[in-house]
Amino acid sequence: MTTALLQPIPPNSARWETALLLAALVGVSGFTWFYAEEYGLEEKTQTILDWQISAFSGLQGVDQAIYNELLVAADEINWMVYYNGYWPEDKDFQEALLPPFYRDLSWERNGSVQWVLKNVVQEGEAQGLTLYHGSNGTLPEQGAYVLVIDHKHAGGVQVSPTSIWWSADRFAPVPETSKVASLVLHGWKEVVPYQGKDEVERLNGN
Repeated sequence: MTTALLQPIPPNSARWETALLLAALVGVSGFTWFYAEEYGLEEKTQTILDWQISAFSGLQGVDQAIYNELLVAADEINWMVYYNGYWPEDKDFQEALLPPFYRDLSWERNGSVQWVLKNVVQEGEAQGLTLYHGSNGTLPEQGAYVLVIDHKHAGGVQVSPTSIWWSADRFAPVPETSKVASLVLHGWKEVVPYQGKDEVERLNGN
């Protein structure tokens, strides 16, 4: 009985296949580079001024948690004003269960911050600022906070940009005048929000 011997025979086109594969790789790499150069979005480096602080790298622990809650609360407050016709106070926040104002277990863990509503009248008709000032936290490492809602009424259109300010002194009072210069002179820093680049770094654990 004769046993057949199996022997692989290399294809004659092996050299051509290798060359074509290398050419395809070069082509894909070149196209990707061209597309990135033409249509890619270059994210600028976040600039932090002396009177600002980064929400990503500047705030830590409970300060960062309260900042994130204030971001959400700012939108909710605007909707509450829209439907109710007045700026919500403490009792309204307790009914709405809205953090960081709602006094629950999370509020206690975040320092039991005391929040006060303050309206500031600016120059000009129907121009004003609404401030929610949080201070007297019980945690030594936390600061104080100010949520500033700038409400302007022009031609029936209401524009309500918001900003969040932080002070390293957890007992810091809110300044009598709440213009940027006054806040800065009293040691407050405007919190600069996350960028997409910052979020990628956070998720990657950098």
